[in-house]
Amino acid sequence: MPLPEDDPAARIVRAIIQVGPGNYSLISRLTGIPPETVRYKIKNQLYRRGVAIHALIDAEKFDLQRYIVMMSFSDSYQAISKYILQSLHELAYLTYYSGQLMSKEYYCLFQTPRLYKSQMMEFLDEMVNLGILTGYSLKPIIWVNYLSLRPEYYDFQEGRWDIDWQALSTVSEVPKIGASSEYDKNEYDKMDILLAKELALNSLSTVAEMSKKLNINVKTLQYHYNSHVLERKMVTKYIVRWMGDLESIKKHRIIYGRVFAKDLSQSQLQDIRKAFYSIPFTWSEAAAGNRDLYLVEMAVPVEHYLYVQYYLNNSLGSLAECLDFKTIDVGNSLAFTIPHSLYDSVAGSWSFPLDENVKKLQNLRETLKQNPG
Repeated sequence: MPLPEDDPAARIVRAIIQVGPGNYSLISRLTGIPPETVRYKIKNQLYRRGVAIHALIDAEKFDLQRYIVMMSFSDSYQAISKYILQSLHELAYLTYYSGQLMSKEYYCLFQTPRLYKSQMMEFLDEMVNLGILTGYSLKPIIWVNYLSLRPEYYDFQEGRWDIDWQALSTVSEVPKIGASSEYDKNEYDKMDILLAKELALNSLSTVAEMSKKLNINVKTLQYHYNSHVLERKMVTKYIVRWMGDLESIKKHRIIYGRVFAKDLSQSQLQDIRKAFYSIPFTWSEAAAGNRDLYLVEMAVPVEHYLYVQYYLNNSLGSLAECLDFKTIDVGNSLAFTIPHSLYDSVAGSWSFPLDENVKKLQNLRETLKQNPG
């Protein structure tokens, strides 16, 4: 049974989803909660309850195409794989990687300038040629959608989920999401990229705080924030995500997972999407390749894990066999911001010096093999 909707934290969460977290006065007017209470709950209570607020940066507004790359490291490089992966952020536009339990494969996200797809593939091919990888697969992300926390199922006072799985019904409709169409080059500069980076790191950052951190004149930064980031919608929206409190994460009380489904028909895809939209633990969904891959990311409290499986089994029937659940190795995962260091301010464009970066990779390989620790 859904929890009462008049909980102050729940009302604040709904307002943040609607208008973002930055304007406490506006959130106060929408919720009827005093601005100082709004500020306290956003900056303190939500965080303690394992709830985070994220600014979603639109990669396409910076001419970046997102790719899913599944990597398999050779046995001799398994021990130093994370150091190599971390270097790929500045060598090849990697923005996230995670290991998967009971698998040697890494799930990686790249945000690469559309102009440099061939360079990225050549770089990955070189990793195979050097014996670092045994192989890889690459699929462009066609569309992605992020879901916010469902406050009607989360008890903010107790910091726990309260879900009646017997009464949980499958949603009747899901948002229509289409693939992005071709478009002309966007307008942006290094300052916009730096703002996007800071907002991705901390969605609650003010322009004044970012100005001090970046050592950029506050009026100049405010102009870029208003006229570029906001007007050009470089931040698509804000999501409120339940990550789990630190103690639960430390004691492995949360299962972070990724669900893959391949080669679905349109009707099968819609049925599966409806089921995952109904589950309050769903973080995101995406389609990749030639729409031949659908994936979902989730964070599930251990005590609800079997309920999720029963729900999917009962909701989807034989279609549930199409789902492949992989547990994310949280201790072997890392996210990066937009790759701002690869933007050439003088040229006013992204860069990908392939030969130079391959040499850097070769040097790193030799250094790590000599000093693996």
